[in-house]
Amino acid sequence: MELRKGKIGPNVFDRSVKKRIEQLDAAYDSAVLDQMAVTADPITLRTSLGGILSVYAAVNDLSAAGAVPEIYSPVLLLPPGSAEQELRDLSDQISETARKVNVQVSGGHTEVTSAVTRPVVIGTAAGRRRPGAETGPQSWRPGAAVIMTKWIGLEGTWLLSREKRQFLEERFPAAMLERTSAYDRWLSTVPESAAALRSGPCLLHDVSEGGIFAALWTLAQMTGTGLEIDLKSIPVRQETIEYTDCFQINPYQMESGGALLIVTDRPEDVLREMAADGIPAARIGRLTAGNDKIIRNREEIRYLDLPQPEALLQVLG
Repeated sequence: MELRKGKIGPNVFDRSVKKRIEQLDAAYDSAVLDQMAVTADPITLRTSLGGILSVYAAVNDLSAAGAVPEIYSPVLLLPPGSAEQELRDLSDQISETARKVNVQVSGGHTEVTSAVTRPVVIGTAAGRRRPGAETGPQSWRPGAAVIMTKWIGLEGTWLLSREKRQFLEERFPAAMLERTSAYDRWLSTVPESAAALRSGPCLLHDVSEGGIFAALWTLAQMTGTGLEIDLKSIPVRQETIEYTDCFQINPYQMESGGALLIVTDRPEDVLREMAADGIPAARIGRLTAGNDKIIRNREEIRYLDLPQPEALLQVLG
């Protein structure tokens, strides 16, 4: 069977990867070793901003594992014919973003190879776990609250504003483009991970490739429960709606780096900690008994499907 473009789907992953690699947990992007967490993530979109995206992807994976990111190591693969300026730009992006999220860049590898047709950045990061971080479904029962920080489509909206600026400038006010071009200030989930864990044990999961629908599906796998989610409670910015309508893509299936899902038995405590740190957050649903993953939109009920390919692939694939 030919593999589809984008992130490997959960069914294919289970039968062709998980079953062939011992001790691999399919529900997590990070490996937890005693009190250390390690993660690796590739940036393969057609973008000139791979250095920035790689650092945020790596540290957000770690923050979702309840860890404090400490070290980041990049692998840069460039196609033949690449200009040295491309390498410099990626290196500058990595250096500046690592400084912003307070991680040390260590080691790494750079190579020009015909194995790729555009720049690919693969970031590996490591850090120490915070006290209270949960890395499995241990005690999560039906009734626990599901909270989401910030907004869906955050990273995708920022990417569109940067990579498709000329196209968007012809359709939207300059002030909107300026706002969304600055969304990168929201892309780290390290602050909300720390805030959530101050309230007590939580289960964390970052909302990234495939958007909120893919993240919710994975969250249900992690907890071994069903879900009931209120669609209207999922935070989304109007600019994201405008941009995704323009490109005819689904904002609920678009890259949402910068948002974090939190499962907790103490939702008010979590929301209070978020508010104290100035982090937008909303309760969007709860865990339920059984396997049904329900999305409510007022009186309408739909069932969450298997994760679909990242929506941005239609624009930046």
